[in-house]
Amino acid sequence: MEKINYQKELDKILADISSRQNSEKPDLLLHACCGPCSSYVIEYLASIFNITIYYYNPNIHPAEEYYRRLNELKKFLTVFPDAVKNQV
Repeated sequence: MEKINYQKELDKILADISSRQNSEKPDLLLHACCGPCSSYVIEYLASIFNITIYYYNPNIHPAEEYYRRLNELKKFLTVFPDAVKNQV
């Protein structure tokens, strides 16, 4: 049985979305647990989608850690070039 290369499958889907002429970028709701974890995904997808970041994780404890991650994510989105350029 041949293994599925999910990166190639994703690339096909993204190429199809990108090739649609005269269409607006589709919207994408992206869950993020913190800024650093989001950097590659934003860099990879921001030119194809209008990204809205969704931050929610009640499993992060204590509350100080939850808000530390939230604030770092907010700070990250104001300085990361792909996020700023594409208005994430």
